[in-house]
Amino acid sequence: MINYNYKNFISLLAKTRHLLVYDDGKLLKNHKDILEAFELYRYNNVNDAAISHISNILISVKVDMVLIYSNDYEKVLYLCNEILKYDKNIVITVILEEHNETCLKIANLADTLVYAPFETETLNKKISIALSAKLMLYGMMHTINTHKKFLNDTGIDAYLDAYQGDITILIEILSALSERVKSGELSHEFFCEIASELEKIGKIFAYHHYTAHMTTVFDEMAAFLRIYSFDDVEIEALEGFDYLVEILQDIRCYIDNFFVKRIFSDVYVFEHSLQDSIIFMINRLNNREDTKSELEFF
Repeated sequence: MINYNYKNFISLLAKTRHLLVYDDGKLLKNHKDILEAFELYRYNNVNDAAISHISNILISVKVDMVLIYSNDYEKVLYLCNEILKYDKNIVITVILEEHNETCLKIANLADTLVYAPFETETLNKKISIALSAKLMLYGMMHTINTHKKFLNDTGIDAYLDAYQGDITILIEILSALSERVKSGELSHEFFCEIASELEKIGKIFAYHHYTAHMTTVFDEMAAFLRIYSFDDVEIEALEGFDYLVEILQDIRCYIDNFFVKRIFSDVYVFEHSLQDSIIFMINRLNNREDTKSELEFF
């Protein structure tokens, strides 16, 4: 049997990766060498302030792995759910000290678990295995996406034929989402659901050189929806939800015309129109009167 040196192994795997740490205060003291194996790591205490900013952190910084060590298992469960909601490709490693119902839920979400007390070599081994498994998955997805890129060379008709079925489903989903917004179903979870569907459309647009530039627009709109706070919504901001309905309907109409009906209206005209609408929506949802031509999202 080969005896792996997991300390060297994690150094190779982690040297270009970014780590986000949530800790009660005991992990950094005893295992700082593991954290420093990563290109960058960000350390957070497990408190209400840090937990509430998880979405902002995930959007603002690159994160490849999250390492969590806390006895507050409800907070750990919340973190796991928020991370997976944002990006299922982020590796989640959780250190547990108990076996209870909440721990079982955490185990179903995390990529790997370490039970305390543990040796440094055990943590090295667990992190190495979790990272290598995820990197293998990245490689497989890259291969799949490389095959999909053949559409760039086979013309617009092959591209539209390949994704017409997916788009037809998304058209129905967008219609349903629009109706739910109009009916007043407004929450952070619902906005994250809308964001996920927009990201799916953005990925489809990414598979052809003629439409690839649109991906950023969909991704940035999705990012805004994921971090939008409903805590202090004022009556003046309600008009922004009407803009969201119109944007979803405009997207539905365009992809229906483009992928299904094959009405080839200029994608760049659609891009600029969509950007303007999103800017109006963002301004209204944030209760701002100004409608600047540029925002940080674009």
